[in-house]
Amino acid sequence: MSFIIRHFSELMAMDWQTLAVIAVLCGGACYFIKEYLSFPPMVLFIFPVLVFFSMLAQYSFVQLEIFPPKKVDQWLMWTILASIVGTIVGLGLIAGLINLRERMEARRS
Repeated sequence: MSFIIRHFSELMAMDWQTLAVIAVLCGGACYFIKEYLSFPPMVLFIFPVLVFFSMLAQYSFVQLEIFPPKKVDQWLMWTILASIVGTIVGLGLIAGLINLRERMEARRS
């Protein structure tokens, strides 16, 4: 249990610059996603999911030591990549849940 708590606390201790870049990129993605939603205010619930998965991807990159976080150019490139990965995974999860919900409603009728 302490293993999970340690990783969760390290995930939440991410620096504010990385969080700002992730939030801006996920916000831009949400701006374009809202055009395709049947209920556009639902984007308020999608944004935290995208940010969470982007943070998780960034944390995974740091833990796997794929890049040296001290170099600004590599840090920015990997942060942008983490935002892209988080957006794809988050959207896939949300689309899968919506598809599952629609199938369950179709079975009822």
